[in-house]
Amino acid sequence: MKLHLFPRQLLYVEAVAEHGSVQAASRALGIAASAIDRHIKTLEEANRAPLFERLPRGMRPTAAGEAVVVMARRWRSDAERLEAELQEMRGQERGNVRLVAMDSLANGVLEDLHCWLRAEHPQIRLTLDIATPAAAARELDEGTVEVAMAFNLPRLRHQHVLWSEKLRFGCIVAPEHPLAAEAETTLAKVNGHALVSQSALLPMRQYMEARHAWFFAENTPVLASNSLQVLKRALLQGDVAMITSELDALPELRDGRLVFLPLRDKGLVPPTIAVAIDARRPLSRAARLVAEYLSDRTQALLSEAQDHA
Repeated sequence: MKLHLFPRQLLYVEAVAEHGSVQAASRALGIAASAIDRHIKTLEEANRAPLFERLPRGMRPTAAGEAVVVMARRWRSDAERLEAELQEMRGQERGNVRLVAMDSLANGVLEDLHCWLRAEHPQIRLTLDIATPAAAARELDEGTVEVAMAFNLPRLRHQHVLWSEKLRFGCIVAPEHPLAAEAETTLAKVNGHALVSQSALLPMRQYMEARHAWFFAENTPVLASNSLQVLKRALLQGDVAMITSELDALPELRDGRLVFLPLRDKGLVPPTIAVAIDARRPLSRAARLVAEYLSDRTQALLSEAQDHA
């Protein structure tokens, strides 16, 4: 039997923030809109501060409302963790694990994780958020997720890194691309070839812009996107190149659809990939299983890719 430890008022605030209005939250929860509105107004009166801006077309959380939403997510995460711990005490391997990771891992290690859980631990449920490294670190610090996996994860005070590994920077191309015959390359050799790139808001592109701004100044990407899957489809067409880490295309590198050429430029500091947890909170067995699988599987995939290089 599920525990009911999540306060109703927090549930309603979270739902209105997510769906944008009391009416939309009412439809999502199956609760009368008048009841949701009454509970929110009671909270606002008790705290002497509005939790939402009432707009002509919906509602938007105020700073106070955002703080309540963060607390609601943390409370939900703690309640799910407690329920999982009680199930473990009864000898049941269950639980809902909240994980935040990056889009670049979606069709690689995260896909493997899903398949592994379904086969080996079918009672464990996974909730996955895709976010930037900065957002991943923030979610971990706020307690809304249990495990974070990201590139160059910003280090916060209470963060504990379970595993990390340095990654190689390189140029990724299709096997028929003119650069593919080389064992390695440099930015100077890639200079002049049609380029696709992550958008300027993403960490890999920001790193390159900060340290090698000349390269993008002379090579404006023909396609820039915050979707790695879109970029990899463009690479598979054979006539463009991309500067990034090997982890971004591990599945395609393993099966030979793409080729990775390590960059040998001086001054390139390798990015890191890390799996981290919040040291302030006990980690459920289900979350530990997920964290350990991510660490072990990613290490194995990286070793395999480098052995084939």
